[in-house]
This record gives sequence, C-alpha cells and structure tokens, in this order.
Amino acid sequence: MKRLLTILLFLPLISCNDWLDIDPENSVTLTNFFQNENDLESLHTSMLARLQTVCMGKQPYYYMSIDADEQKQSIKGFRELDVAIHTTQTIGNSTLKSTWSNHYAVISLADLMIDNEYRFQNIPAERAAFWLKQAHFVKALTYFRIAQIWGDAPISPNSESLVALAKSPAVDVLKYAAKEAKIALDLPAHDNMQNATGRPITSKQYASRGSVNTLLAQIYAWIGGLTQEKTYWEQAEYYASQVIDEFAGDYELEDMEGLIKNVFGKARNSKETIFCIDNDLLDDAHTYDTHFTGDLPGQEMINYPHINASPQSLSNDNAQQYNRIKVSTVEKIYPDENDLRRKEFWYNLGKVEITVNEESVPSPYAFINKWRDYHYQTNSEMLEGGASVPVATDCDFVIWRLADVILLRAECRTRLNKTEAKNDLDRIRERAGLGAYSGSTEAEALRKEIFNERRRELFGEGQYYFDIVRNGYYREMLYGKFKTLTDEDVRNGALYTWISSDAFEKNTLMTQNTYWLWQK
Repeated sequence: MKRLLTILLFLPLISCNDWLDIDPENSVTLTNFFQNENDLESLHTSMLARLQTVCMGKQPYYYMSIDADEQKQSIKGFRELDVAIHTTQTIGNSTLKSTWSNHYAVISLADLMIDNEYRFQNIPAERAAFWLKQAHFVKALTYFRIAQIWGDAPISPNSESLVALAKSPAVDVLKYAAKEAKIALDLPAHDNMQNATGRPITSKQYASRGSVNTLLAQIYAWIGGLTQEKTYWEQAEYYASQVIDEFAGDYELEDMEGLIKNVFGKARNSKETIFCIDNDLLDDAHTYDTHFTGDLPGQEMINYPHINASPQSLSNDNAQQYNRIKVSTVEKIYPDENDLRRKEFWYNLGKVEITVNEESVPSPYAFINKWRDYHYQTNSEMLEGGASVPVATDCDFVIWRLADVILLRAECRTRLNKTEAKNDLDRIRERAGLGAYSGSTEAEALRKEIFNERRRELFGEGQYYFDIVRNGYYREMLYGKFKTLTDEDVRNGALYTWISSDAFEKNTLMTQNTYWLWQK
C-alpha cells in the first residue's frame, strides 16, 4: 500500500468522541482540503493503512484461534480463560493490542470524510459517491470487528461529537454495521473499479460489491448466532448467495495448487480472494526485524522447515517455547487419508523424522506448510554476521475467500433446515479431493460437520475462535474455564475481550463487561 505518509498528515485532523482521547477536528485545517478527488483517495489510504489492526490485531481471539495441542507458555492462558493473562495485556515483553482505540481511530477517519461531504469541490458526484461508500464500508467492517471482539460498545454519532457515550448492546452495534454496509452495496465489482487517476484498482483491500455482500453475510450470521432468530440466518444466506452465485463479482475456487500459490503465496492474485489486507513488503520494509512474527494465528505455528533448520529441538522442547500440534490431532481433524489438505497444508505429515535413543523415528508433531513464501532479513549488520532469516510471509493476508462464504452459507442453511447445505459442503470437499459427504444430514449433525469442515479448510486463518463462539461450541472445543461457563457468564460477556483501561479515561459512562468486572 503506497503513500502511507498520509497517516502522519491526518493524525492531527482525526477527531472522534472525547473518550477516544483524540482532539476534535479544527474546521480551519479542513478549509483547503477536499478540493479534488486525490484528497479523498489520500484520506481513504489512511484508513486502509490502519485496517490491518482492525482485522488482524493480536487480541485474545487471535491466540485462542491458534489451533494447537500445546501453546507457548506465555499465551496458553488465553484459551483457558485465565483472568490474569487476559487482563495484564502483555505477551512476554510486548503489549497485547487489546485496546479498541485504533478501531475507533479508523471510524473517526471514515466519519471525517462522510461528515465533510459538503466541503467537496471539483469532484464529480459519481466519484465522490465511490469514496464515500468506501468510507461507509470501513465503518461497517470496524464496528463488526468491535462487536465480535468486545461485544457491547459505544456507537459514535459523528466525527465532532465530544459527549461521553454509554455502550450499546452488541446486537445494536451489529445492526448499525449492517446499515453502514448497505450504503456501499452498489459499489462496482472488484474487477471494475478505478482510482482517482482512472487506473484500475487491483487491491482487494478496497471495498467492492463482493466484499460488501460478504461483510453483510458475516454480520447477519453473527447476529443469528447471538439471537438464534431465523430472519438473520435468512439474511446471511441471501448475502452469501449474492457472492457465490456471481451477482456480486466473478469469484471462483482455486485448485489446490492455485490455493497455495495464489491465495497464500506471493502471487497475490486469485479469483478466490474476496477481501484481504495488502502486505507490501516495500512499504513495511522489516528493516530492523530479526525474528519471524506471524500475522495470522496459523502463522504462529510456522517453524520447521521454514524457520527452524531441524525438527529435533521443536520435538524435544519441554519448556513450551513453541506452539505445537500433534500428527495424531491433524489426522483427527482431517480424518480422510485422501484429503489433499493433509499434503498441501502440512509438511510431510507423519514422515518427518527425529532421533530418539540414537534411532530415527517419526516426530509426534505436525508442521504447518500452508504459507511457503517468505521475506528474509539479509542485512549482515542486523544479523551480526549470521545467515539470513525469514521475518515475514511474502503474501497478502486473506480475511475472506470464497470457500469461507460457501461454508458460511452451508451453516446458515442448516439453521434453516435446508437440504442445500450439503451441496455447499460437498463443493469444498470436492476441491479437497474427497467424495460427497455421506454422514447424517440431520440439521445439528450437519452443522457440526460444516464446523469441522471450516476448521479443516480455514485452518490458521483467524476464523476458528469466532466459529466456535457463533456455533456455541466453546465448552466442547476450548479449554480451562471455558468448559464450565454458565449461560449467565456468557450473557455477561465471558466470550468477549476485557475492555482496556484506556476506554475509561475520559468516558464517565463506560462500563466493564460484567463477567470481567466480577472476575477482577
């Protein structure tokens, strides 16, 4: 993503409620802005620069989505609902990004454009509408993520409001997100968009008709999970169908080779990708990086053969320095030996050997191989003369792809007792080299199978914890205190994140999620 310098230009202008600790807009500073389309594009670029934090920040859900048998000692408390780990907000020497301040800063940037439409000059109405719809999508996406992560949350009335705000119920936040998304519904398809200079937009971080419909499907499926009301599952199915049936854009499933190369690899060009965060290695130069850091939960499991030269230390580690998953667990997740994802997502599954008592034996651990292209640190001064080391995956960070939407529609259809759910499931199984599903088609049994298929297909992509919560499988699939949560605990916010202290600094109406207040 280019022109990230615009963030610095706009930070003094950002405004929002005083409880966000951001100064209100000074209208004088905007007098000479919004004079041409380039100004709108620059402001939108500032929004895009912050979306990585919105979509991928390392909140507790990120660590709970690391689907491993053994997690690093520093993070295992997240999936066990350990109060001390959740509320200290540190991982080793690093600060956990559990604050929503960046999310509301993105909303403020979007509102800055929307609220100042009356200032636009020398911009054709059609082009102004295009950028305004981009801003509405950013708002919708950000509120959706806030509701998923924190549940009840404030809804900012506009970019200039300074009043303290109480939290709105999560369902109301989600409905507001849906309203914002619908404003952007008539954006062009992803392959028919132009930037301010008239050049085609190829980045799928921009909103398009497909990503807006996908967002609405995700929002309504989440509301359905919260309320168990049929109407929301119907809405989710409808918007998912707009994408799947090509009313919202030309999307296609890759074959397995294309999935690895084009979706998860440096090719960065796939008809399966709907929405992603651009990962431009020239912009994020990693000049001073000397260690690899995963940006998606599955990347926290990357080690051999890409990071470590030998699996021996990984297999022998007794200090829980690594996130590890056993071969036996992977085989349970992917029970069919003919599943192509066993081969493509995992490195020589069950065949990587280590030495035990001077004999070569298979390592009990599996090694993820879903992301295979890397950016390396080669600066000898940074490496103190050592060999080059991988510091980042060389790929875009895919947030939604067609397989996700197909399986989400399948889940919605089981909620609606529609037999077509099996057809969606079979479409993903077919790509994985499997035959049609032959198990029970009773609604609840089929929903559980679709959940399992999402686990297989989307392994490590950041959906796992949200899938568990939406389906209500937390007692079964998670650990520690999750297994003993009462229904009242859940109503009081146990499945959401502790609200960071900075949210209370200037907002006298802010309240902690009840579950966490009681725990403290």
